[in-house]
Amino acid sequence: MRRERALLLLIVGAFVASAAFAIAQHVPFENDETVYATQARAWAAGGPVTGVGLQRAPLLPAIGTLIYKAGARSEWPFRLTGLVFGTLAVVLVWALARAIAGPRAGLIAASIFAGAPTILQRSAQFMTDVPATALLLGVALVLWHNRARAGPALLFAAPIAAAAFYMRYASLLPIGLLVLIAIVLWINETGTPWGIVTYATHSAGRRYVGQGLLQYLAWLPFALAGPVAGIAMVAGLIAAAVRRSKPEAFIAATAAVDVLVLGLTEHGDERFVFFPVALLCISGALFVAQIATPRRLVVAVLALGLVGGGIYTVVHTGSTRAHRIPPVLAGRAIAARARGACTVLAAEVAETTWYSGCSTYQFGAPAADFAVFYRIGGVRLTGQPKDPPAGAVQIASLRSGGRVVATVYALSGP
Repeated sequence: MRRERALLLLIVGAFVASAAFAIAQHVPFENDETVYATQARAWAAGGPVTGVGLQRAPLLPAIGTLIYKAGARSEWPFRLTGLVFGTLAVVLVWALARAIAGPRAGLIAASIFAGAPTILQRSAQFMTDVPATALLLGVALVLWHNRARAGPALLFAAPIAAAAFYMRYASLLPIGLLVLIAIVLWINETGTPWGIVTYATHSAGRRYVGQGLLQYLAWLPFALAGPVAGIAMVAGLIAAAVRRSKPEAFIAATAAVDVLVLGLTEHGDERFVFFPVALLCISGALFVAQIATPRRLVVAVLALGLVGGGIYTVVHTGSTRAHRIPPVLAGRAIAARARGACTVLAAEVAETTWYSGCSTYQFGAPAADFAVFYRIGGVRLTGQPKDPPAGAVQIASLRSGGRVVATVYALSGP
C-alpha cells in the first residue's frame, strides 16, 4: 500500500509539474476561457458580457467570481481551477480503476490518463471540460461502489451529478448513460431532458449530423489523447467487446455510447470527450493489468508517456502564446485610451471584451468607439471588412514577432 501511494504521488507530481509549467507561462486566454472569465468579472464587479451565450453553464463562472473578488486579474489564478480539477481527475481515474481491478490497474490507468497531452493542456486552462470530467468520474465511482446494494454513499451521487451538469450542460448525457448502463448490468441486484443537451451542443457550431463522430474516428488512436493513451484505449475497447464482463462493459459501453451520441450531436473537439477518454484509459488499464506483460516494460512505456506528455505541453505552450497575443495587445491599447463605458468592433469578440474591458461586437454593429483588425500569421481574419469604417483614425499598429498582428482604430468618442 505504501509503495502504491508513492507511485501514485509520483504520477500526480509529474502531472502537476507539467500543467503548472504551462500555467506559469502566462499564455493569454483563448476564446472559451475569456467567455467564462468575462462572465465572472461581470458578476463580481459589473461590466460587459459580450460573447457570453446561454449555452454556457454557470458553475465555472461562479467559481471565477470568487477568484475575481479575491483580487485575481491575470490568467493564472483562474487557471488554477483547471489544475485542481485535473489533479482530482487523475486521482479519481486511479480510484475507479483500482476499485474495479485492483492496485496495478489503478496505477496504470492514472499514468495513461495523466500522460495524455490533451488532458495536460486543458488542465492548465480555465475551461469546463476537465472539471466536468472529474465530477463525472466521481459519479461513476459512487455508482460502482453501490452497484449491488445501495448504501448511504449513493446520496453523494446526486450533488456530484448536479455539479457536473452545472459545470457543463452536456454532462447530462454521460450521467444518464452511467445510471442506465448500471441498471441494465445489475438490474437483478439493484420526462426527457434531451432538449438542453441538443441546444448546448448545437450552439457549439456543428455543421452536420455526425460531424463530431467522423472527427473522433479520424483522431484515433493518437491525436485524441496521445500515443500511449490512444493505443490503450483501442486495446481496452476491443478487450471489453471480446470478454463482455460486467465491469468492463460498465466502463467501455458508457464511453462508447457517450462518444457516439456526442459525435452525432455536435462538432468534434477533443475536450468534449475527456470523460469517455478517461473511461477508455481505465478500460485499457484493465486489459494491460490482466495480460502477462513484463512489469519493467509496462513501467517504461507509461513513464515514456508521462515524459512525452510533459514535452508536448512545453512545446505547445510556446506556440500557443504567440497565437493568442494579439487580443492582449489590442485590449491594452484600447484600455489606455477608453474613458468609461466603451464599445469595440472586432472579429474576436470574447477575447477583446476581456482584455479591453469594453463591450465588443462583430463588424456591422451600428455604432462603436473603436475597431480592431486582427492578423494571424500575417493573414487577416475573416469576418472583417476590407477597409476600416469611414472617418476611422488609426491609433495603434501592434506587432509581435516582427509582424503586425492588430491595428486599432478610433471611430468616435475618445
